[in-house]
Amino acid sequence: MRLALLMSHADRSMAGAMRDMHFMRFLARAGAEIAVFRLHPGPEVERESYLEGEVPVTFAPSDNPGEIPHRQVSAALVGAVRDFAPDAILMKGLSYRVNAALREGLADMPGGAPRFGFVVGGSVTDPVLDAADFVFGEYPEQLRRHFPRFAAEGRAFVMPKYVDLDATRPAPRPVEPLHDIINVGGLHEKRKNQEEVVPFTDSWRVVLVGGGVPRPEVKAAVADPSRLTLAGRLPQPEVISLLRRSRIMVHPSRMDGLPRAVVEAMACGLPVIVYRDTVYGGFVEGQHGFMVGPDSLRPAVELLLREEGLRRVMGRRARRHVEASHGLPALARAADAFLGFLRGQPHVPVAAGVAG
Repeated sequence: MRLALLMSHADRSMAGAMRDMHFMRFLARAGAEIAVFRLHPGPEVERESYLEGEVPVTFAPSDNPGEIPHRQVSAALVGAVRDFAPDAILMKGLSYRVNAALREGLADMPGGAPRFGFVVGGSVTDPVLDAADFVFGEYPEQLRRHFPRFAAEGRAFVMPKYVDLDATRPAPRPVEPLHDIINVGGLHEKRKNQEEVVPFTDSWRVVLVGGGVPRPEVKAAVADPSRLTLAGRLPQPEVISLLRRSRIMVHPSRMDGLPRAVVEAMACGLPVIVYRDTVYGGFVEGQHGFMVGPDSLRPAVELLLREEGLRRVMGRRARRHVEASHGLPALARAADAFLGFLRGQPHVPVAAGVAG
């Protein structure tokens, strides 16, 4: 069986695609023939391999590189995928013109058009999604809410996050935290809403991790600058190091899927607090953290920071949840389940709840 992955966003770097490439690697190890495709700004088709040569990637030149990534297409990419002749295509990204162009370009394949589906984040949709054969989401609740037909028919899958379970493992003995509250996200992104994190500097040590300069609203909301640390944009190992030296994560973003940073915080043994209108699943409320509204944010933060025993219990549960639901073992299981589905084996519909 031949399986292709289209990284729909035009980009030469694959640094942000580790989860997707590990997933493809596990498909290959389970017996599939795989190929990854992506548009890039260069003038020629280029080929590279990743993960010790197990994942081949073809970069095809864009026909309209001056357009924004969502509007770019590539005849060379369509030709390369046709040459590969996949049985199924997984598209990473919705509302990209290259998705529709690729479907149209493969419609007359000699063996018939390949099956196709999407990796989706949040509630974003795409006109071609109605004709898709399967969908991968971030957590069961998202799939049931926004993609109910796929979930009910056993055509919905959860794509686990790529998390280094060894690097994030909490220390065997408690270490003195450097910070009480950590938030990870670009400081220039309004949706990240750090202006609702920094007021906690009235009583607690807060660290913001992310590139950019704090927006005026964030600066104005700081209660005590001496308790605020701006760590800037950091390499991933340093982000993990800071997570391990913090007590809780507060992520009041107003528009997100399930951020990898939230999962990494849980992996490091931190309870997480999110806005329930943004992240309404992916962990169990009251077991691994809290899903709150703006009026309940401060009581939840104060409860976890003042009740040390509760914080530690929830942190241990959060770590166990990530071990069961994310990382390389979970990606391998997801690849096996997907291959079984493509081969006609029954797939259990997305169940209620998540692992504890």
